[in-house]
This record gives sequence, structure tokens and C-alpha cells, in this order.
Amino acid sequence: MTSWTALRDGFDAFTRRLPLLLGAWLVILACQQVIRLLVPDSMIWLQIMVMMILAPLHAGQYLLALKVVRREPVVFKELFEGMSQAGPIIGAYLLFNLLTMLGFVALVIPGIIVALMYSFVLIRFLDPKEGPRTVRPIEAMRESASITRGYRGTLFGIGFLLAIPYMVLFFLLWMSTYDSSIPGWVIELVTILSGTLFLGPVAATSYMVVYDHAINHPRG
Repeated sequence: MTSWTALRDGFDAFTRRLPLLLGAWLVILACQQVIRLLVPDSMIWLQIMVMMILAPLHAGQYLLALKVVRREPVVFKELFEGMSQAGPIIGAYLLFNLLTMLGFVALVIPGIIVALMYSFVLIRFLDPKEGPRTVRPIEAMRESASITRGYRGTLFGIGFLLAIPYMVLFFLLWMSTYDSSIPGWVIELVTILSGTLFLGPVAATSYMVVYDHAINHPRG
């Protein structure tokens, strides 16, 4: 499986259940914006609060995406399925982000490796194929590291391809400072497509394409 194949299949899954997946992403964005409005940016706990509140929702988003990829029945309320294991999910999410941050401090590349290793941490709490179970944060991280082995290059490629619109946006913003002939609506369109209404759910479905493939074809 190549990064392009995973991205193509992820996009197909996204368009197949666009209202469901886009709606879930808008809920996450809305919660994020509410937190940022209520808590001043100067408070050092802002990012921690965002991660703690959004972690179960991100886990639910991956659950929706995985079920769509597997063509299983799925309903919108499953976005909140992560609330049933909020404690372990938040613990794993905070630990994962801490390790990633430390990795980036250590010359960037270790941070990328850590981020790729633990890409599937959240879904390990909610994967329906695993059945009802209680997962500890360290256990979920260990499972993710095992599942991603042999697929981290694919995951990196997905992230790189999805970063291209951001690169285009940065270039347009840079050009607009020198060339006023660039229409404002062009920049706005790229901004919308660069995560607000598009790349978030496509990234989730693409990652879940790789996850489902890796579960059935382990390379560890």
C-alpha cells in the first residue's frame, strides 16, 4: 500500500459519507474554538485543556472514519464513544504529545518518528473488532508502535501530500504581500480546503485505511 493509494481510498470513503464525517469534524472545530475563546491565549494550560477535551472526540472521529472505511453501519452519536474511556484516552493522548514534543526538541526527526509510531493510539481504545475491553495508555501506545511498523513511511507520505495545500496557502499569502492582483477569494478557498472543511476528515479516513490494512497485513 502506497501513500497515494491510502489517500485515494481515504478520499473515496470521505465522499461516501461526507455529511457524517464533515459534521463530526465541525463539532471538533467548534469545541476547539469555544475553548480558545473562553481561555486566554496567555494561559499556559490552554493547550493542555484543548488536548484533554478534544482527545475523546478525536478518538470518536477515528471510530467513525474506520467504520466508514470498513463499510460498517455507523451513526453520528458514535463520535462521543470515546467519552466512555475518557481517562485512559486523555492519558495516552497527553503522553503521546509530550513524547512528540520532546522528540521535536531533539532535532525534529525523533519527533516525526514518535508521531508516526503512535498514529493509531486513539483508535486502539475503540476498534470494534477488539470487542469490549479496558486498555491502559501504555498498552495502547505499545500496540500502535507494533501496528505502524512497516507502515510509517506510508503514513509520512500521507501527511506530506496533505501538507501541500498548506504550502500553497503559505506561498499565496507570501505572494499577496507583493502582488495585490491575487484575488482574496483564492486565498480564502485554499484556507477552507486546507483543514477547516476538508483535510481533517480526509486525513482521518486515510489513516484508517492504513490502519485497517495494517491490522490485516502486519509487517511487524
